[in-house]
Amino acid sequence: MTTITPTSRTIPVSAETANALPQVLKPMFVVGGLYSLANGVAWIMRDLAAALGRAGAPVDVYAADCWGRGAASIGHIFDPPSRWISRKGMWIGGLSWSPQLKPVMRRAVAEHDIVHNHSLWMLPNSYSARAAFTLHKPLIITAHGALEPWALSNASWKKQLVGAMFQRSELLRADCLQTNSRAEIDGLRRYGITAPVAVIPNGVDLPVLDQPAARHLLEARHPDLANKRWILFMARLHVKKGIEHLLRAWAQLAASHPDWQLVVAGPDNGFEAASKAIVSSLSIDSRVTFTGNLQGDLSRAARQGAEIFAQPSFSEGFSMAILEAMASRCPVLITPGCNFPEAADAGAGLIVAPDVESTADGLARLLEMSDAERQQMGERGRQLIERGFTWDRVAKKTLELYRWTLSGGPSPDFVAT
Repeated sequence: MTTITPTSRTIPVSAETANALPQVLKPMFVVGGLYSLANGVAWIMRDLAAALGRAGAPVDVYAADCWGRGAASIGHIFDPPSRWISRKGMWIGGLSWSPQLKPVMRRAVAEHDIVHNHSLWMLPNSYSARAAFTLHKPLIITAHGALEPWALSNASWKKQLVGAMFQRSELLRADCLQTNSRAEIDGLRRYGITAPVAVIPNGVDLPVLDQPAARHLLEARHPDLANKRWILFMARLHVKKGIEHLLRAWAQLAASHPDWQLVVAGPDNGFEAASKAIVSSLSIDSRVTFTGNLQGDLSRAARQGAEIFAQPSFSEGFSMAILEAMASRCPVLITPGCNFPEAADAGAGLIVAPDVESTADGLARLLEMSDAERQQMGERGRQLIERGFTWDRVAKKTLELYRWTLSGGPSPDFVAT
């Protein structure tokens, strides 16, 4: 894990404030809306809320439930003691407009100790931010990669408009920003944010990932995977995930590696048809298997059966799929945009540029390794995850951040100022 040099910055605090710090914290999460089981932010919020609950700080999660999106809300993924509270709204180009939620949010902010907003550009986050400012409650914002250069350039006109309407001022007034990697801090500073930034990564639940799932579960659905060795891509099929240059790189290598199969697992997020068209144009239809979205046993079967994991993304906040692959002892091929240099530092994977040539070179290196070398890489990845990337460790740091934001004093060693 990247170490941040501690600073001398302190948040001023009176004795009265310090003595008033609650013994049991009541944090609230706010997100514009969660509508897809493929939404990485949904699983991050669910698992962090569950870990905070285990640590004695149960979380209430507030969001709009908008029609017009073509998908049902997924508040049911939050298990007790976490609570999901939503009100109807309208999608309206991604703003998640919900007048019914606004007064609910104000009452909730008054009843909770700290407001933790997740993601940007949506009105529910603005409702909670404005209430926090009015009621003098601490506000933490996790951008989930939304201020990374690639992300800002996507639909940039819309983000500039929403930034001018409310998002920029709220980011500038937040008590603290939270990122998953040290690299994200540069994007925040370029945006003009001077507030402290807490670098706390995402985590995984190892007992869940370690439940055995035999590869035949996936082979039964996709017979072309039988008797093959798997290179796994597992993410939503979106242009930013780098799937096009992965497919083109694989086309250069497939003929010389007949015993390997590229498995493309994930739901369509606007790029599935284009991906399949690329595969056909490259005449590698028989060497690529599209599985669609995988959950539960099928998802574990894919990770546990894979020998290489490839996600050469242009941009990531902090990929859960990469963490889960490493926890499953799979060597990884990733890019600088994945914001996880620790993987290469630990000898658990390779970092390549997000283009065809670099991806092909990296894949070739992994394919040409011996089985023992790949297994050693996978084991080093597992050890890295065990040391610093479990949800209980993440929850412990998050609670430390909450208490510091509430009570002041010297900043924790993972906070950059």
